Amino acid sequence: MEKSEIKSFTLAQLKHLMGAPESEHINDEYLVGHGEATLEIFRYPFRIDAFMIGICTGGEAVISTNLSRYKLEENTLFVIGPNNIIQQHEQQRLSSYIIALSRAFMQRIHIDLKKMMPLLLRIAEQPVLRITDEQSRMLGQYIVSIEAELRKPATLFTQEIVGGLISVALYKIGDLFHQHFDRPEETPGIKDRADEYFKRFMLLLGEHYKEQRAVGFYARELCITPKYLTTVIKRVSGRSASEWIDSYVILEAKTLLKYSDMSIQEIAYYLNFPNQSFFGSYFKRNAGLSPSRYKAQ
Repeated sequence: MEKSEIKSFTLAQLKHLMGAPESEHINDEYLVGHGEATLEIFRYPFRIDAFMIGICTGGEAVISTNLSRYKLEENTLFVIGPNNIIQQHEQQRLSSYIIALSRAFMQRIHIDLKKMMPLLLRIAEQPVLRITDEQSRMLGQYIVSIEAELRKPATLFTQEIVGGLISVALYKIGDLFHQHFDRPEETPGIKDRADEYFKRFMLLLGEHYKEQRAVGFYARELCITPKYLTTVIKRVSGRSASEWIDSYVILEAKTLLKYSDMSIQEIAYYLNFPNQSFFGSYFKRNAGLSPSRYKAQ
């Protein structure tokens, strides 16, 4: 495949590309619908600043997100977070229900992000889940209910009703992943504080990993010591803060090497390394091979 720049879309642009119908109370913060498509717009890698959720009801397709490939087919559920790189492989048709939600909308509706954040981090590592016929029908009914509300004339509480239905659908989807992962219940006290630091660290990391690789930076932003941050992150996630930082940087570097036209030197400067040599040593230490060898694969 010829390399091209990784495109970034807003939710409004994605809705236009997918041909979503206009409605007096559908705004640019969410997209809800169902149907069959070839996913032609996903042929080349792109990012979208939104959460994408799909319930596949027929057909099949192969997609990749953050360099890992997954097969979508009947009775599969997928969740892809904001700014993950998405690409569809093999031109096949897929029937699915789709929900796409902006960050702003997610923050505004009644979702307990403290409970959801650890689950979302695990979903990011395993975004595709096989579900049963009954579960697929149940989730589809929620989408149909939301679509039915959106087809009605707007009322004083339309946005609140739609937001409530979407919240319920998200909790149902989260519950299915939770059952699959069999995550133990959260315990109060110290564990709660550790989870809060972990959530804030991951949010900071998502914003600053391209410029900041020092644990001390994130510790200062959180007003704690680097040693305490390292201890907390390791306790909650099983990985150290520096391992999380390295994984974000290396994933971005691999993506740019694989998909973009940027030179290795340009990537080094883009990721705030002082020079190409320093970047090469860092990449080889974490990825096991040099940037040039990875790029040539």
